[in-house]
Amino acid sequence: EKSGLHLDPAAAAAVRGGGRTNGEEDVDMLLADQDELRAPNASAPGGGTANLFRKKATLPQPPATAATRKPLRIKIGQPKLPKNFEEDTWAILKDAITAIFLKQKLSCDVEKLYQAAGDLCLHKLGANLYERVKKECEIHISAKISALVGQSPDLVVFLSLVQRTWQDFCDQMLIIRGIALLLDVKYVKNVANLCSVWDMGLQLFRKHISLSPEIEHKTVTGLLRLIESERLGEAIDKTLLSHLLKMFTDLGMYSETFEKPFLECTSEFYATEGVKYLQQSDIPDYLRHAESRLQEEHDRCILYLEANTRKPLIATTEKQLLQRHTSAIIEKV
Repeated sequence: EKSGLHLDPAAAAAVRGGGRTNGEEDVDMLLADQDELRAPNASAPGGGTANLFRKKATLPQPPATAATRKPLRIKIGQPKLPKNFEEDTWAILKDAITAIFLKQKLSCDVEKLYQAAGDLCLHKLGANLYERVKKECEIHISAKISALVGQSPDLVVFLSLVQRTWQDFCDQMLIIRGIALLLDVKYVKNVANLCSVWDMGLQLFRKHISLSPEIEHKTVTGLLRLIESERLGEAIDKTLLSHLLKMFTDLGMYSETFEKPFLECTSEFYATEGVKYLQQSDIPDYLRHAESRLQEEHDRCILYLEANTRKPLIATTEKQLLQRHTSAIIEKV
């Protein structure tokens, strides 16, 4: 009964008592089959068996992994800008630029101005900011250079005014560049052929110097006069000379605006001096004089001229003092 099979009582009694009835072999087989089914793992090799009465188990599903799990995406909308945000922020920066060029006290600290410029760049307004900064700087740079027109006829005094204007410009543009640093980093560097705020200021200064022939001419003439005075043995302000030549270098005007006329004046100076000195001196003295002049020009390149000027300068000096008078020197020897 435990196995679920119902046997004839006589047959069951015969089985339990060891006796045999008709069909005893069949009963023995049924009992043996039930015993085998009740004994798990009896017939499977290695302990495993297929229980015919057990429902097939369902294998558990593996947990979802990062590779199979579908990512959850949350879209956050761009925060809405306050009304007139760009105009109000630019008004603050414009007032600051004006105060910087006019040497006035800033209405707010530099850190806040830096953050204001950064906010405009963060909201993709860098292009407008760059053009506005450029326009505002040009207004003040143009005014500074125009103020030099008609100034002192004394060339040394005039050069001092130019040098002061240049130094003020550099100091002011350094402050503006600091405020607009994120404009350079977030916008300018990602736009092809667009110069930094500092280089933009240099371009504007050069533009307005070139637009004023009087200022450019008086500056170059003053520099050439200083060098000529030094060649004649006079004391000059070498610091002033060095600063203004550095200005031409920074503006990219040195080669065309200064070096070319400088070499022409050098050629004229030594052409005149060579003829005069050769007539008044014997050959040993003249050669010593020529050697001394060559050393002076070499030192001049070290002190305030560009290094690239040395080669053409020495060649010009040698030509006018030595090569031009080779025949006369040989005859006197």
